[in-house]
Amino acid sequence: MISISLTQDSPFVISGMLIALGILAFSGTVPEWLIAMLICSCTYIARSVMVENFNVFVSVSVTVMFLASLLAGRLVALRQQAFIREEQRLKLQIELQQLDYMRQKNRLAIQIHDSLTNNLSDISLMARVHIDENIPDSDDWAIVLEHSQEAFTQVHDIIDILSSEDKDAKSETTFMVELRNLLDERCSHLHALGYDGNTAIDGCCIKASPEEKEEALSLIRELCNNIQRHGSPRNGSFELLVKLSPSSMEISEMNDIAAGSALTAFEQSGRGLSLHSKRIQEMGGELNYRSDDGLWVLYAKIPLSHMETTKT
Repeated sequence: MISISLTQDSPFVISGMLIALGILAFSGTVPEWLIAMLICSCTYIARSVMVENFNVFVSVSVTVMFLASLLAGRLVALRQQAFIREEQRLKLQIELQQLDYMRQKNRLAIQIHDSLTNNLSDISLMARVHIDENIPDSDDWAIVLEHSQEAFTQVHDIIDILSSEDKDAKSETTFMVELRNLLDERCSHLHALGYDGNTAIDGCCIKASPEEKEEALSLIRELCNNIQRHGSPRNGSFELLVKLSPSSMEISEMNDIAAGSALTAFEQSGRGLSLHSKRIQEMGGELNYRSDDGLWVLYAKIPLSHMETTKT
């Protein structure tokens, strides 16, 4: 409450009212400080009448001063609110930039993993077969050459990403064609190495975003590489199914784990599926896998942002 002297005109009385109104305008609501201004104006006028010192001009001037104090307090409050909003906006922008940077790092890590460890697994397998079985090497070394060229291509793709060139925007190949080509290529490659199994696509044709397409194709490469890495080339079997729906893409894979198969420390990274799991979770999906009695089972679900579909 504002204490008002009724005995003499004091500048401290008006100054106290002005300060109180400014503080109220800064921290209170509009109805609160409007009512307070009316109370102060009426109180001052009533005081002036009671001490027989009423003057219209002075009363109006004091009321204008009260209003100016309210406006000044309100302007300070608005300025502080704008500063807080700008600070929050900058903080959110930094967080989004950090998230995008982490996604880019994860994307590059997966591509580096695909381009190096996957193709080097072929080279390691060929070397072990040559050492253990002494088979003719002309066809095998042709595979080594083919995958070394593929590694060069994938490294070039990584360079494109680093230079901000959007390869997906330039490509006119649809996701379904890329998916079928990849499955046919990897299945034929595994068959040539002695593995028994099948790959299949079930569901609708879909249009995937570049991020979804890249993750799905990269995960399939990783799964086929793991079949080759952990299975037996002569009696290992596998099944890989890609199930498509308007809202998601599901990838299921099973393969035998060769008994007693041991990889070198260089080949045992354990990072591939962990990177894919993290990336799929960031997209709102899931990736689960387990091994049981010599059988490896994996399930991944990637949500799709594009809802356009046509029947196969």
